[in-house]
Amino acid sequence: MKQDTAIRITVMILGLFIMSLGIAVSTKAGLGTTPISCVPYVLSQGFPLSFGTFTFLMNCLFVVFQYFLLKEKFETYQWLQIPLIFVFSIFTDLAMILVGDLVITGYVFQWIFCLMSCVLVAFGIALLLKANLLMMAGDALVRALSLVSKIQFGYTKVGFDSTMVMTAVVISWILFADLVGVREGTIVAAVLVGLIVKFFIPKLGCLDRIFTEKTC
Repeated sequence: MKQDTAIRITVMILGLFIMSLGIAVSTKAGLGTTPISCVPYVLSQGFPLSFGTFTFLMNCLFVVFQYFLLKEKFETYQWLQIPLIFVFSIFTDLAMILVGDLVITGYVFQWIFCLMSCVLVAFGIALLLKANLLMMAGDALVRALSLVSKIQFGYTKVGFDSTMVMTAVVISWILFADLVGVREGTIVAAVLVGLIVKFFIPKLGCLDRIFTEKTC
């Protein structure tokens, strides 16, 4: 394995862990988790499977959907999204254990931790983008939908995230007759995370020099 690839994999794994930690913090803040995570989180509250397990199952479905959408345009290496999802799912359950004793009281502190979670998730995503190896299954599905529908990626992403949130709301009302995992923080995360990613990307320029085996 080339040194460049090994470093990219390391950065990607670090990004996955930081993302999972951010998502776990968002669940403890109690203001709703990120749009892509709200469905598996709600399901994990209603059924005897972990947050990470539902995350894995849902994202595997996303990969399958990509395959049927793209057909012959689906590149074989994209199946590697599945082991990527597996690692992320393990990290998700590990992160939930790490923050398990965290107790957040008071609306102000809930918002502080909610915003902190947005920063963590965004930083993790920025590392994944810099590693430039594989997309997360949700984003890859958005890209596939965009290609098939000829709708711009950004608009497709908004529609996809909105669908995830509405699905989580419906499941939550069916299971609990209440909103679980979806609140005002979910909307804020949908808006802020992308903006924070754009802030981090130029700050991580030193990684480009590392990848090209130059001194950072």
